[in-house]
Amino acid sequence: MHATKTSEPKATETTYKDPGAGAIEFVRQYTEGLTRTAALPVIDRLLKGELHDQTDKRIKRCDYCGYYWRDESKRNTKKTCSDECKTGIKTMQRREQRARKELLNPVKKPRKHRLEDDYLWWLEYPFWIQGYSMLKVGWKFEKPTGTAAMDYIEAKNGIYGKGNRKKGIKIVNYNGDEGEEF
Repeated sequence: MHATKTSEPKATETTYKDPGAGAIEFVRQYTEGLTRTAALPVIDRLLKGELHDQTDKRIKRCDYCGYYWRDESKRNTKKTCSDECKTGIKTMQRREQRARKELLNPVKKPRKHRLEDDYLWWLEYPFWIQGYSMLKVGWKFEKPTGTAAMDYIEAKNGIYGKGNRKKGIKIVNYNGDEGEEF
């Protein structure tokens, strides 16, 4: 015994996005001069497709925003009501294409090697694996100084000492008797 399935036609539900310029112009023809409250029932009937001529092949539903619009192109082959809707539908197509490609080929690309990866910072004594990487990265943080600058730093350390405190000035009498105090 074979059971047959009866397929019932499914009602397609249209999802609306922000209307494009063509859809706005189409609605403007029917609502010109009406107040907002008076235009609402007219717009509702337009969305259902009741006001325009059903046999007119130039009135179409936009593939992106879902609103009715009038195709004014020479060959009547446009699918969207405006350039914004065309851009939106192309963006959706690219997004779907990338998602499909990622689903079919889930291989992740290895991350590109960077110079900072040559620094092993997590060890007890961190170090650089390659000297080239150390020089290329280190110049941003440690600027080399010349001999004159090093002499200046040493002289200041002699005055202030460690801890950056200035040493007290001691007057030394060179008579020879007080030299043993030090």
